Amino acid sequence: MSAYPMPFDDKVFETYRATIDRRDLLRKEAGNLRESAQRLEEAGAVAQADLVRGRIGPLEEEADKADEHAEHLSASSGQNLARRLRSALKRELALAQADAAQARSFKELDAGLEFDRRTAGGSREIRIGNARGRADQRVTLASYSALIKDQAERTEARLRAMAAFDDLWHRAEKGLYPEPRFEPPVDTTAGPSGVTADRVDGLAEMQRLVAYVGRQAQAMLYLRIVERMEFTAIARLIGRDKRDVSALVLSAVDSAAAFFGYARPAPEIERLNEVLALP
Repeated sequence: MSAYPMPFDDKVFETYRATIDRRDLLRKEAGNLRESAQRLEEAGAVAQADLVRGRIGPLEEEADKADEHAEHLSASSGQNLARRLRSALKRELALAQADAAQARSFKELDAGLEFDRRTAGGSREIRIGNARGRADQRVTLASYSALIKDQAERTEARLRAMAAFDDLWHRAEKGLYPEPRFEPPVDTTAGPSGVTADRVDGLAEMQRLVAYVGRQAQAMLYLRIVERMEFTAIARLIGRDKRDVSALVLSAVDSAAAFFGYARPAPEIERLNEVLALP
């Protein structure tokens, strides 16, 4: 046997976790039925209690099969999947508690915040200013430069592309969402057709952007730049590693920079454009 541990297989782990969840759910249902049967029997409904008890056995058999399958997955993978699951649950609980603590701290701020469905989930990149005292505390979105952690990667083209995408999104989606106090204000005055010409232009440009960078890149730009979501929150949302999310966001920003004309497109895009330009 190798002296080095086998690398984790995420697919096997997710299958193991789903199997454990199913096992626990089946056992919980069996326990609920057992309690229901006991209450029925105490109430004198013996026949009904027997019918309910008859459903317990199949559930417990399915739970035992799920447990055996989980043990087989753990043994065949060469990893202690049970310990990994405990660590994952512990980490998720800590993240949930941190989000809850952050939400409680925001409620104590005298910043005039109002409920908004885009910010209610928390986990956004924000800054709290407190120049003179508690009464002067203000919550603002993080600057574009703060959204790129590594200073060496914080290029002018990327910052300008992030600002351009933020402006484009608000122009394209203006009027569809209520703007909290820290969002860029937009003109929602409708024209004769009920839609502003500026928004029509914004929607058309957004379509061109999506055709250029792709849907996944647009989603990364939206989550990081418009929603100001933290990398950890995005990773939980899309089921990817935090380091993968960072790379995906930077790649999307680079594609947007090329689209807006702030940087040269990637070599693959240049070759594609050359092919499409052929007669």
